[in-house]
Amino acid sequence: MRKIQVISRKYGGKLRGEYTAWLYSETPETLAVYTPPGTMEFDARKQVWLAGPDGLIELYFKAKWYTVWHICEQKSCRNTIYVHISMPAVLTGDLLEWVDLDLDYRMHLDGSIELLDEEDFEHHSRSLSYPAQVIASARAACTEIERLYQQRTFPLNHREQVALYQHIKQGCGA
Repeated sequence: MRKIQVISRKYGGKLRGEYTAWLYSETPETLAVYTPPGTMEFDARKQVWLAGPDGLIELYFKAKWYTVWHICEQKSCRNTIYVHISMPAVLTGDLLEWVDLDLDYRMHLDGSIELLDEEDFEHHSRSLSYPAQVIASARAACTEIERLYQQRTFPLNHREQVALYQHIKQGCGA
């Protein structure tokens, strides 16, 4: 594993957040990132550094329009999976960057799924002039996420991701 900087932005380039995590694996399509509990993250909206309560496996995609975070070490007890509808991620050296498009999915502890921030997406798509292709790609990503969650297949295979997290954690001596 190698240490990387993860930076998220809003469409148009405004900083959303940043933190340091560990790149566990990379394939031609996917980046798997290990983020232990207590990781300090800069929240640009609040202009403050905060410690993340949960341990995560974060899955970034080089061609897909979403980012999937598996909450593998629960402290917050809010959800099992959180999905950001986003532009494809880019890894350059030790810098992973992705663009958040506001739409999110929360997979609750009871197994239900909830689409979040639809109003923010609509507002920003107008105020930031999202191109039609960005809007269409975001909506197609929503359809794909809902289908994959029903099937519980990669990247929404939570049990397998928790097992991977535990394997990584044991290997790090954490």
